[in-house]
Amino acid sequence: MMKRILIFLACLIGICLADEGIKHPWYMEFRGNNVFSKFQIEEQVDIPDEFGQLDTTKQDFLMRLSIENLKALYYSRGYFSLEMTLDIRREHIKMDSIQRGYIIFINEGERYRFSGAKIIAPDSNNIKIKTSSLETSQDHYYTQDDISKDMQTIIDVYRQEGFLHTQVTSVERIDTVHKKISVEFNVNAGAKVVMGNFKSKTARAQDRGNRNETPEAGLSDTAWLSTLWRIPKGETIDGKQYNSFKNKLFSTQLFTQIRLEDSLRADGLSDVHLSVTERIPGDARYGFFFEEIYGFGAQAYARHKNFFGRFNEFSTNFQIAQHKQEISAGYANPLLFGTSFTIIPTAIRFEDRLTFNHEKINPPAYPDSIEERYEVINRGDLTFGITQNIRFRGTLDTRYVDKNALRLFKLKSEIALTFDYTDDYFNPTKGIRIAPTTGVGTNLTGDLDSPRMIGHPYTYAAATANLYFPLFWTFYGALSGSCGRFFNEAIEDDARVFYQGGSRSVRGYRFRSIYASYTSTETSTDKNGNEVEKEVINTGLTPQYLRFNQEIRWTIPVRSWRKWQIVQFFDWAKVTDADDGLYKEESDASFGFGLRYRWQFLTFRLDYAFKKKFEDMSLAEPFAWGRFAFDLSHTF
Repeated sequence: MMKRILIFLACLIGICLADEGIKHPWYMEFRGNNVFSKFQIEEQVDIPDEFGQLDTTKQDFLMRLSIENLKALYYSRGYFSLEMTLDIRREHIKMDSIQRGYIIFINEGERYRFSGAKIIAPDSNNIKIKTSSLETSQDHYYTQDDISKDMQTIIDVYRQEGFLHTQVTSVERIDTVHKKISVEFNVNAGAKVVMGNFKSKTARAQDRGNRNETPEAGLSDTAWLSTLWRIPKGETIDGKQYNSFKNKLFSTQLFTQIRLEDSLRADGLSDVHLSVTERIPGDARYGFFFEEIYGFGAQAYARHKNFFGRFNEFSTNFQIAQHKQEISAGYANPLLFGTSFTIIPTAIRFEDRLTFNHEKINPPAYPDSIEERYEVINRGDLTFGITQNIRFRGTLDTRYVDKNALRLFKLKSEIALTFDYTDDYFNPTKGIRIAPTTGVGTNLTGDLDSPRMIGHPYTYAAATANLYFPLFWTFYGALSGSCGRFFNEAIEDDARVFYQGGSRSVRGYRFRSIYASYTSTETSTDKNGNEVEKEVINTGLTPQYLRFNQEIRWTIPVRSWRKWQIVQFFDWAKVTDADDGLYKEESDASFGFGLRYRWQFLTFRLDYAFKKKFEDMSLAEPFAWGRFAFDLSHTF
């Protein structure tokens, strides 16, 4: 009996809660909007989830506040002739229930344009800046972003002359007749800052529960840290160097907070005070992964990033998978901190890693055979930012390889640039990224006593261009084009890096199974003395490739599902060889759909290639597990 009563009460509470959840049903509608999509407008309005639980007075109040936010969105793009009205409707659903409708009528009007800019500054510290170079002087549509860019440009010019405390405000003058806006920038430069002494102090990161306690001193050697500052005493402080010093410290990834302040002394000089909060210097991670050619595996990683207080980093890595086992030890350091190189905005990082690797894979031309290799690899990387959007990487890779009883010494050097102009490095939705690469390598026999060169040194080059762009609503497009070429004949072990196929190339095909080749016949003698003919697949040694990838990515617009994407993709690749009279080219393509789940900086990706043969578009192709592609990141 008691059990029935409890069930009845639970049901009654559920009904009450359900009634409460729809106490004030409502809907929202937009009419007349052409500039922004419904999704963009709803994002700006940002109605809380509990909106339906509020009484009608609060609902109306919140909706009117949201309309003001929506107006600000239009004003930020120059629609100052905007007319927006809110119509609140009450509709009877039942005898005792009324639904409220919020209909927003939008008349966007004509978009205003810039008509010029003027800089106003006191004569005592007036610095000539060509207003014609400012964004607001150009005859284009108004955006608040352009005004912010120009304000920062003016601040940078003044700070470069030593006016570190420059402040700039703007006044916008609206001409409603001609639909034009002129902008005045008012500059308050303050006094020049002349270098005195440099003082630094460090602190360790505090736990959230101990924020009121005095922080402990950090690991970094403050005397050594002070030597990184390059501006001598008595010299005017260049704001570019001032900011560059801070940016380079941040780029070491050793600090959570960096503060640079200057204090005026009685003699007119200013002392510069550096205060940094260090990250936890050591970290350890472990996890599981899946790689297309290595299968499922586990990985453990540990490092310490500030040995001896001078940014020395030591690390170790263990990896065990179905077809791969690897252990490595590494050393890294901002070897040249770069404070004397004002044109370089980051620290210059050097990293060297020694790796012992064992793996078993299927070679490209013979998927039914096993290629077992043991490697001792030493790889050194030098990386830095040339600008905020351009990064440089130089690599020297040396390794000893024992592959199916063939022993080799391999040497390779590579230079790569990355031009990144996207809105988000890990999950871009707008912008372009271009990555050219060039390299040179050679192979020697593994005879330690008298190594000799195998073949000739080879050179190669490759380039990738990715374009990201919004389409409509929550649909985004992504295109990628890639090409590469070996200029000299390499051995197959090196040439295969340009073969195509796999989850990051042409999905639905086996890894590196697309290549130029020809078939020959070799005659050998078996153990009984009989001659046996064997067909041999010869793969291209001077490969050239073209690859194209396309995706349409739909982000699910429901708030709780926005980490999920549904993706349509099309991949195509063509591989030829410089000796096209001997090697037969191969090109393949695939079409399919996939799922994405974004978690922190990782993206889990599962794709399936529904179509691989395009001679007959109506022909359905059978299911196959090999058509799946799983990876941890966007394809491009």
